[in-house]
Amino acid sequence: MPARKKLLLALSFVLLALSLASLLVPPIMERSIPIWLRFEAARSGLAISFSDIHAPFLRPLEIRNLQITTAGVGGVHFEFTAPRVEAGLGFAAIFGTKDKSHPLRSIRVKHARIFLRSRAARSTQGIQWATLAALLPARFEISADEIRLEQPMVQVELRDATIFAAATRSGVVSASSIAIHAPLLQKIFADVHGVARWEDNHLTLGSLRLIDGLTIDSLMFDLSRLGAARLGTELSVSAFGGHMRANVTTERYEKARIWELAGTASGISLPRLATALGATETVRGSVRASKFTFRGDPRDVLHATASIWTELIDFSWRERKADAIMLGANFYGRTIQLQQLYIKQRRNELTLSGETVVGSDWLNPDFRGDIIASVNDLGQFAELFGGSGDAFGGTLSVRGRVHTRERSIDGELAITGDGLKIFYAPVHSLTARVGLDSKRVRLDQFELKRDDDFLRAQGSVDFAHNRAIELSAEFSCRELGDYPLQAPLVGKLAGPLKGKVESSGDASQSRTTLYAEANPFSISAQGSWHDQSFTIDQLDIDEGDLRAGFTGEVVLTEPRKLRITVSPTTELRTDLAEDSASCLHGILLTRSDAGKPFSKIRIEGNKFLLDAMGPLSVCDENEDGQPLRINIPAPAEPSPTPSPTP
Repeated sequence: MPARKKLLLALSFVLLALSLASLLVPPIMERSIPIWLRFEAARSGLAISFSDIHAPFLRPLEIRNLQITTAGVGGVHFEFTAPRVEAGLGFAAIFGTKDKSHPLRSIRVKHARIFLRSRAARSTQGIQWATLAALLPARFEISADEIRLEQPMVQVELRDATIFAAATRSGVVSASSIAIHAPLLQKIFADVHGVARWEDNHLTLGSLRLIDGLTIDSLMFDLSRLGAARLGTELSVSAFGGHMRANVTTERYEKARIWELAGTASGISLPRLATALGATETVRGSVRASKFTFRGDPRDVLHATASIWTELIDFSWRERKADAIMLGANFYGRTIQLQQLYIKQRRNELTLSGETVVGSDWLNPDFRGDIIASVNDLGQFAELFGGSGDAFGGTLSVRGRVHTRERSIDGELAITGDGLKIFYAPVHSLTARVGLDSKRVRLDQFELKRDDDFLRAQGSVDFAHNRAIELSAEFSCRELGDYPLQAPLVGKLAGPLKGKVESSGDASQSRTTLYAEANPFSISAQGSWHDQSFTIDQLDIDEGDLRAGFTGEVVLTEPRKLRITVSPTTELRTDLAEDSASCLHGILLTRSDAGKPFSKIRIEGNKFLLDAMGPLSVCDENEDGQPLRINIPAPAEPSPTPSPTP
């Protein structure tokens, strides 16, 4: 047969084949593809629906009103909707050529809506990763009106997001807004643009400027091993004068998905970070270096491993200042290990370390800790923890250790200080030694001294016997006016004072006795503590040959609003005129039968209630008033003894 006839015959067969294909392929595809989609969706535990599918010959496949959902506990876990999806099929790859062509030449999605919520999926069927890997296209163009990711504490929402990427040329990525809602972060990034590249199943996004000082240099998704259920991500960010890098990989092992994360950060400016987060208060300093790692299943944190190391330098916020703060910690084998918490503040240093086992018995942890502190400026150190620098001063040294196991405790703590100022009160020296022995805490020594003034105490608490307590203390002061001390009704205390306190009991009730001598009074009291109240069984106030006795109660539920109720044990009177008393300040005992008898005194905050008259006010610190006059009737003279009759 002549070559010319052979060529015409071949062309005729090709035209006939194309004609038959144009007639047969569309209906076959329109019937087979829905069956395949529903089959693969069922294998992955997905629900899929669509209105219709068009498969024109040699043109992209079109799916209309596509919806893919995954049922979750308490609602939808995943939802994808799109009014139109176009897929260009690569027939050479489908029919098994040996090249590495993608079965899908292209995917085009318009006006999609994607929702992912933190609900556990009801289906126990796993995702068919091999099928997903086979569906990766050579080029894609996706636009989404809304993408929302919801977690218990965080919500991320993208509006009008678009991405175009192809293996042959660079693409683009954009979003009109990216909103992040979290308890400590409420931020919207507007008009975000960047570049995209799709090569060898690696999707790379770059040059994404979020705000001034925060740019995503590179965000790479590694999908080359998607068929083996392994995904990887690499992130590089220029953040506020520094850099952040992170690697995230996830792979499925048996029934668990293991995540591996490693991240570093350095040179990040805290002022620029605070401004970007919308903070209104000035923060200074920088993150010199930071590293974080995690490996495990986030749903089973107790069997995961993690570590963190962070160093801040030149930190300041409000009155809090520190030259360096370093934190290093590990978590492995259900053990949290604090390698070091180190704070350096000029001449002050604090170091904490320890570890604890996180087990099933959360109320009985195995804990070990050590503390070392060298404080040469207590006022500056107090500012770091929110205290007033003017209220504290001096040098302090602390060293101790503690170890708890099976509800027993052992350890020791030693504190020494010199030239101190504690809550504005000058203290020349402080010595304290605490011992921990099994279930018993001992206060072996506690002493505050200022010249001849002192406060000494010792005691113990036994947790094995309902927190049985034994405490004794003695104190002596030449002039109370040197200390910022106040008492209800009396106001600022002045004059000499010495006394002794003893207490014993347990968690349900403890007995306390007090004896104190002041000028011109002496006070003795006995009572019992119960919950947040102190019951006064006997309170005697003596001034020379005058004595006033009381019983009552002191309620301490509100420290700033002390409530005191006392009743006299003998007849007492007061001749305080209600109309002439602006406020009360001090107590005056006199020998007199004048005035009205009373049976109860009640003090609540600055309010003074006496049942013999109406309510009065207790004077403020800078307010003048008159003392509460308590008249003690003279004791009845004994009847004369009758003379004997002659």
